[in-house]
Amino acid sequence: MTIGEKIKKIRCHLGLSQENLAKDIGCGVATISRIERGMAECDENMLKAIKAAMGIKNAPFSDAEIAAYRESLFVWLELMAHRRIDDAKDLGSELAVILNLPFERDLIMLYHLYDAGLCITIGDFDDAENKMNSLDKAKMNGEHLFQYYRNLGTLCFRREDYERALEYGLRAIDYSEYTRGNLAAAYYSIAADYSMLSQPVRAIMYLEEARKRHKNTPLSILSVFIEHVLCKSYLLLNEPERAKPILDAALTKAEAIGVKLGRKKYIGMILNLLGVYHMKRSEHKEALAYFNKAHEYFWVGGLDYFHNSYYKARCLLELKQAAQAKELAADVLANATNSERFTMLFDGLRKEMHFKENGSAENIENVIIPYLIGKSELFFALDFCEHLECRYKKAGNSKKANEIAIIMRDIYAKIIFG
Repeated sequence: MTIGEKIKKIRCHLGLSQENLAKDIGCGVATISRIERGMAECDENMLKAIKAAMGIKNAPFSDAEIAAYRESLFVWLELMAHRRIDDAKDLGSELAVILNLPFERDLIMLYHLYDAGLCITIGDFDDAENKMNSLDKAKMNGEHLFQYYRNLGTLCFRREDYERALEYGLRAIDYSEYTRGNLAAAYYSIAADYSMLSQPVRAIMYLEEARKRHKNTPLSILSVFIEHVLCKSYLLLNEPERAKPILDAALTKAEAIGVKLGRKKYIGMILNLLGVYHMKRSEHKEALAYFNKAHEYFWVGGLDYFHNSYYKARCLLELKQAAQAKELAADVLANATNSERFTMLFDGLRKEMHFKENGSAENIENVIIPYLIGKSELFFALDFCEHLECRYKKAGNSKKANEIAIIMRDIYAKIIFG
């Protein structure tokens, strides 16, 4: 398409007449007409004047400008990945100029997909979903479909629908050959889905791939995420010694990133896992110290806050500090009113602390454990099973202990085989 043809399409798209455009740039209508028909040359100064008059000063016309625009799209993604929200919003506003170039369908589709991704990043899920639904999937190429499924996967993950998130993440990988970006984040997302579905073996497979693809940029938020989920997976599989050296290195990275970007939550995430590491080694005083430190970095009511509180409560019980554990459980339940999952988890913990009360054991076995299994919180379910089995054995109720052992066997099968 010639420069003149592009100018005409944009002018018509904006609803401008040749007369108005000519008036705005101070030339004759015949000049505009001849440029659009390719009968007159449009030099650099004239093109700048026409762009300015149409309000598209930074619109990409030449091949070099198109290439630069594509680079800016990738910068936009990087800003989102590093949670630099204000910068991402500013750049997104600049890149919106492409919407005035109706002939750049490929770039317009990419813009819409990345714009929906920004909505997901800032937590505006309904707006993101509306934007995704407005796109015509039939008009997407491989590059578009990769980002389309990545967006859907991330949206489902943020809404805690991990099975659908995994489905979309795997679909995105099917189109990975069409994207020129680093695929580490895509592999990490799949690993995170498997992790949330309590399938650490499969998570580790994708995390190793993500680490391999991200090895040249070790000091990044993504590298901390990768190592966090990798260590979490090792700990869940009772391999704490494999996790420890990675955790030590990850804590140094998290502290550096926390200072540089002001994202100190990542420090808390690693401190929490260091606490779990010491719990696995039955070093409960050391574990409690890490959980207390981690608590300082989490906002009350967030996912990390609930997870850390659970492990802290378990640690307090092991240290025979039941009164503090009960107080913590009560505080968490007061802040978990909008989370059925964590309300059930801490209600089960509270009933476990009042095991001798009538109906507590039955509620844990028939309500709490099945609920946690249904939500793929298999390791939390195992915690309750192990304590329940131990209580039944101490009470001499071998029949009930055997029933719990069967449930545990089925849970382990789910963890290993999915």
